[in-house]
Formats: sequence, C-alpha cells, structure tokens
Amino acid sequence: MNTRLKWLATLMSSAVLLAACGAGAGAGPEAELVGVYAVKRDGELKELIKIERQGDRYVMRDKVRTADWSEPKMQMQPVTRAQWTKITTDTGNTAFVGVASEQLGIFKVPSGWAKNDFRTETGYFLFYSHGPVEVYRL
Repeated sequence: MNTRLKWLATLMSSAVLLAACGAGAGAGPEAELVGVYAVKRDGELKELIKIERQGDRYVMRDKVRTADWSEPKMQMQPVTRAQWTKITTDTGNTAFVGVASEQLGIFKVPSGWAKNDFRTETGYFLFYSHGPVEVYRL
C-alpha cells in the first residue's frame, strides 16, 4: 500500500510540474504565425514583414522603406472569432489563426480560401486599410 501512495504522489507531482511548465508558455495557436512573410513582386518574393513574440504579445517589423528590419512598429494580439468576422465579414465556420493590431492583421486560413474578389493560394494573408494581400511565409 505504501508503494501505491508513493507512486500516486509522484504521478501527481509530475502532473503539477507539467501543468506549471505549460502555463508559463502561454503560446496559443497564433504562435505559429511567428516568422517572416513576403509579397510577390514582378515574379520575385520580397520580404515585407516579420512577426515576433515578445512576452504575451506579438510585434511586427517591416522592410517597407529600408533593406533592414525596422524597430517593432506595432503590437498585435490574437484575433477572436468575433474580430475575424468584423475584419473579414466572413460568417462561415472558416478555420483561421490570426494576430492583429488596429491597423493590420495577419492570418492563416486553409489554402484556396476566398472572400469576395480575394483568394489565397498560400493560406496566408495580410489585411489592412486597402484590403487583403496574399503573403508567402518564408
């Protein structure tokens, strides 16, 4: 009986330790958006933005005006289903992952997803004031 109690205590300790490690990570599915994204110009890919994780937030850097990455330009938060519907007007049950600020959002959706005149073959797109733009994850 004593062996069973020790085994149970060890098992519970392990479970508590694993839960604590997972709780500190705090990374949801949007963590898969961390990386570099490019747009296609004249048939070539040009790096445009980089999404980084800093603590519990995501930040965006760009190469819009320079050849090097800018300082962090904006903080981004995970996008909820309600925000997705407001941003894209998509009322379907589309699988998506996204992070966004007030000015820009980046999303991963199933390849071939379409809404109105926009279609993404890569499954990644930016959404900003001029609408959606397909991007390529590098």
